[in-house]
Amino acid sequence: MPTEIDRNHVQQLLAQGAQLVEVLPAEEYAEAHLPGALNLPLKNLNRKTVAQLERERPVIVYCYDFQCDLSPRSAARLESLGFKHVFDYAAGKRDWFASGLPLEGELASLPKTGDLVQRDIPTCHPTELVEDVWERVQVLGWKMCVVVNEAQVVLGRLRGVAWETNPQATVESVMENGPTTFRPDVTLQDLIGRMEEKKARSVLITNADGVLLGVLFKKDVEQRLSDFAVGKAVAYSENGAV
Repeated sequence: MPTEIDRNHVQQLLAQGAQLVEVLPAEEYAEAHLPGALNLPLKNLNRKTVAQLERERPVIVYCYDFQCDLSPRSAARLESLGFKHVFDYAAGKRDWFASGLPLEGELASLPKTGDLVQRDIPTCHPTELVEDVWERVQVLGWKMCVVVNEAQVVLGRLRGVAWETNPQATVESVMENGPTTFRPDVTLQDLIGRMEEKKARSVLITNADGVLLGVLFKKDVEQRLSDFAVGKAVAYSENGAV
């Protein structure tokens, strides 16, 4: 049976020379795919098309996400065609992109949250005292602190009136629980709409495991989108378009 693997195992196998295959239709592959992946849609998997793969090397197949069954079916198909070392990256490219890992394809040039995230944001733990955290945050020049556990998974956030509570209170007792987070593959165009809707001046960015990557400010998003629009206009003009 094919072996189901996670993104860390994918990276390890690729470093050891494994082959990577996206089994989604060509148009979805063209939009965005993992770097170096071949495109062999499940409907086209046969003895002729798999000739481009080396049978002695491991093969990793993937599709979109856990709900997509194309990768397990493709892995089974490859085994039926005689491949011995087949791996199924069941979480798929949605997991890969949501973890801030590189992508190729038509969407690769669009500005995304991961391109702009500020990673030096201060963090604190639930059991710390508010006064101790506030002292540390002020020294760093911030007015916000993200509450995380030992694995850096986001638990909450301290900001605004939270600092005005009892300085001897624990962070957990005054923090904002479960703040909204976004993944690093969200386009800035999509993000700005969400921020305007919620009247948010900043958002937290986490990977697919909820691990903190940093913070993104609305003013920076607006500036990057403006620069991107200008760059596109200049390129359009230089290409001789009317």
